[in-house]
Amino acid sequence: MDNSHQTEQQSVAASKKRLYFLVIVSFVIVIGLIGCLWCWSLYQSMYRNLDITVLSKEPPRAAFFYDRNGGVITELTNARMQYTTLDQFPQTLLDAVIAVEDARFYEHNGIDFYAIARAFYTNLKSGETVQGGSTITQQLAKTMLFSEEQTYSRKLNEAVASIKIEHSYTKDQILELYLNHIYFGEGAWGLQRAAQVYFGKKASELTLAESALMAGLPKSPINYSPVKKPEQSKARRNLVLNLMAEQGKITAEARDAAKQEEIRIVGQTALKTTDSYPSSYIDHVINEAIDKFGMTEEQILSQGLHIHTNMDPKVQAAAEEVYKNASFFPEDKGGLQSGIVLMDPKTGALWGIVGSRNAVKDFRGFNYATQNKRQPGSTIKPVLVYAPALLAGFGPRDHIHDVETDFGGGYKPMNYMKKLNGWVTLEKSLVESYNIPAVALLKEVGMDKAIEFGKQAGLPLEDADRTLGIALGGMQQGTSPLVMAQAYTMFANGGNMAQAYAITKIVDQQGKLVAEAVPDVQPMMDASQAYTMTKMLEKVVTEGTERGARMHRPVAGKTGTTELPDIPEFQDKRGKPLDGSKDAWFVGYTPEIVAAIWLGYEKTNKDHYLTTTGGKYPATLFKEVVTRALAGRPVTTFAKPKAYRPVYGGNKFVNSDRKSWLAYVNRNKKPPEESEQKAVPGASATEGVAEAGAKPGTAPGSDASKPADPNDSGDARTAGTSANEQTSPDSKNDGSRAAPTDNKPDGTDSKAVEGRPSKGSAPASAATPQGKRAADAGGSADDVKPTESNASTPAGNTTIKGDKRVDAEVKSSGTGTAQPTSTSAPKTAAPGANGSDERGTKQQ
Repeated sequence: MDNSHQTEQQSVAASKKRLYFLVIVSFVIVIGLIGCLWCWSLYQSMYRNLDITVLSKEPPRAAFFYDRNGGVITELTNARMQYTTLDQFPQTLLDAVIAVEDARFYEHNGIDFYAIARAFYTNLKSGETVQGGSTITQQLAKTMLFSEEQTYSRKLNEAVASIKIEHSYTKDQILELYLNHIYFGEGAWGLQRAAQVYFGKKASELTLAESALMAGLPKSPINYSPVKKPEQSKARRNLVLNLMAEQGKITAEARDAAKQEEIRIVGQTALKTTDSYPSSYIDHVINEAIDKFGMTEEQILSQGLHIHTNMDPKVQAAAEEVYKNASFFPEDKGGLQSGIVLMDPKTGALWGIVGSRNAVKDFRGFNYATQNKRQPGSTIKPVLVYAPALLAGFGPRDHIHDVETDFGGGYKPMNYMKKLNGWVTLEKSLVESYNIPAVALLKEVGMDKAIEFGKQAGLPLEDADRTLGIALGGMQQGTSPLVMAQAYTMFANGGNMAQAYAITKIVDQQGKLVAEAVPDVQPMMDASQAYTMTKMLEKVVTEGTERGARMHRPVAGKTGTTELPDIPEFQDKRGKPLDGSKDAWFVGYTPEIVAAIWLGYEKTNKDHYLTTTGGKYPATLFKEVVTRALAGRPVTTFAKPKAYRPVYGGNKFVNSDRKSWLAYVNRNKKPPEESEQKAVPGASATEGVAEAGAKPGTAPGSDASKPADPNDSGDARTAGTSANEQTSPDSKNDGSRAAPTDNKPDGTDSKAVEGRPSKGSAPASAATPQGKRAADAGGSADDVKPTESNASTPAGNTTIKGDKRVDAEVKSSGTGTAQPTSTSAPKTAAPGANGSDERGTKQQ
């Protein structure tokens, strides 16, 4: 019984053990099933939530830019890689990448468990991580979908993403994406860009040895860089060659031959050499596409657009060649800047742009040719004063009294060297850039007409610019070479202003037209008036202030210079203003081309300012660039319009009356323009003198029934012709000749530095409060310089340089409010009266 009872107890105990075991096993199974279900659910959730659509996005395509001849200027993209399809890679390169990165690439489904186990064993055996188990698919997921953080969650997401990628893409598609997005070092993403960086060639041109070197880089671009660590790079390359031979991709002989090949990388990376392009022009093209066609930078640089432009390779090369030559910028004290625009006067096509002198040009950096806002000085006179005067019926032989004049509110501008010239012709006042006549003529024509015409010409004028000082270039905000060149096209194009434009058309990568531009020409004045202006501006170059621009072909143009602010910073030890300039300009044209040049410093201070004028270096730059740009083209003259109607003038008198003029003639025995008329074939000595009953432009007592064309003094005469046949029209001035000038290229007075009186000369207004200078901190050269004054008198004067002369002493109220002489009279305060600082500096 005892044995039976014992056996029964043992049986019960065994049953209990089995029950416990079954319970535990069942619990474990249940837990395991729950865990599996949870893991599967988690996997499904992760799989569903992982967004891999970024892989299917259209890869960024470079934009191609073309010149006017259809030649490729450059290609630009905002993509860090240059996408290349798989069929453009050589097979040896594909074999090399697979051999070293994922030998079983075509066998696994995104995760290679065999490779993971092998790597685990190898690393455990060596005691350090010497081998990885990541597949090409996993590396692609890591690069394109996740950050570089080393966490288990990231690893888990990477594995799930790899499976999803394998389900969504073919092996070849995965390999193509991988080769285009993996980093290869030296700033190169993707194999195509890396091949250009390291070897200066396309990936399809790589040798076996070069392919093996490239394949070894993704594991550690820094440690295996042929640039920084050539020995390590060579060892890695040889490892790849060995793997290729072991896997039967190449023969042993090919492997050994490749190992003997020297590593020859390019001296500079392709990223630095291939990105060399006319950046100023292309930057403007991008800005124009954004501003004119409403595109974004991302669209322009990533959608494979083909952008056709007006750039003329010869013109652009000429400008860049000159701007790279430091000898044309002898005054550079460090940081001297300049910008030039060259365009077709007939269509407005922009042929060339150089926007800075920077050796290294930033992408879409500040462009001094198109974005600069500087006061233009006397370059504004033809546009804002003399063109409206011609439209109002004035002619070259009309007369202006150049005497000290208070134009109201105490505004008394002065000429260079404080010299007054008496009665001068309108043409003479422009050729010699006299200031008082310019202001008087503006007042006579009317501020409303002048401002409206200036706005139509594209000048960025504001309400605050409605002052007489605007005649001398004293703009509130300033302007750019692009705007000035565009305005001058009206003179070179028969009175029609051509809107500047760089882009002719934009097409997408399928050839569909996206945008198109055509010439936009606006009539501003008739052809006869434009030709009259051209002949006067031609004399400016041959006889006046712009002699530095003379060349072997006809040239017309105007300089402009703005003076340094009269503040303590720009005074010498004795408190006298420094003889210097802030901005120097030249705007000119030939029958074929219009160009505008600005020269100056971004920030003018006591150590960085100009001592030149617009008639010197800017005019010389114009001559050098245009001469090169037009080399080989026949010399042509400014063509007289077919229906040319001579613009004479001679019966209008500005800043005084005819009685005063006749008294001047009688006192000096001959009219002030007599010597000028000697240059006009068939003209009488007094042609242009208007007496009672005489026809306009006909001298009293003259037998000539029709006066000679005042502009027809020899169309074929080039700019190099001497001026001895066309003596100054005001050679007599109260019995004395004008101050002699030497033959310097800029026509500056041999007896005085530009803008300052010679020793011993006393300022005409020195004894008056208006003649007293005072500081205007922050004012530009064209700004108002306030003086001490009572509340009823404008308390300031400004001296603005216009080419070789001190263009103005502009007076304004101390409060910055312009003071009109009457309710209908234009404001007489000069721009800058509000004391706004540095208006001539660039505005971004």
